[in-house]
Amino acid sequence: MVVDLESVTNRFDSATLAAQGVLADVAESAAPVAGRQQPDVVWFADRAECGAMPRIAEIRAIAPDCPALVVAGACGSRALAYLQAGVVGVADFGSDHRRLADIAHRVQGGGYYLDPDIAQVLAIRHVKRLLEPFSALSSREFDVFCMLAEGFALQDIAEQLGISRKTVSNCQTSLKLKLGLEDRSAMKKFAESHGLISAGSV
Repeated sequence: MVVDLESVTNRFDSATLAAQGVLADVAESAAPVAGRQQPDVVWFADRAECGAMPRIAEIRAIAPDCPALVVAGACGSRALAYLQAGVVGVADFGSDHRRLADIAHRVQGGGYYLDPDIAQVLAIRHVKRLLEPFSALSSREFDVFCMLAEGFALQDIAEQLGISRKTVSNCQTSLKLKLGLEDRSAMKKFAESHGLISAGSV
């Protein structure tokens, strides 16, 4: 297994799971796979400044044949984007070393893992978008609302949803009117009150 952060490496139980190294060290190697066993799992951290697809491409360039990718620290919308991009595990940074090892073994064996808190948020979103007051929003407006509430910039939303920044801006104007919300702070509080984002997620 290759991991993204040195602090995470030290939390894995070496008796049950071998952490081959830190991703950055492998990336800097002139021959990253020469004399090195291809990792079964790459455990990496979400980076807010990088979209899901570029991040996956970055990992694949380092470990092209790794079957299992696990991301930690991703919020609801970004977790969904990573899953759509081929990640098989979404975990929490706070998990203890035994839990981390269990998750890694699960995805190594062909399974999936989704942090329970993120799974709950995504499940609630699936239901809430059909109910008042969110039923007044289009599907795109609802997605934009959730990402605005999570603190995403307009350009980041546009890139993740595959739409123009102008479309995102138009959606923002429309959903504010429909929901009677004035600013990002109001959106965040409103989303939290409906269980659409985890409290303190942004």
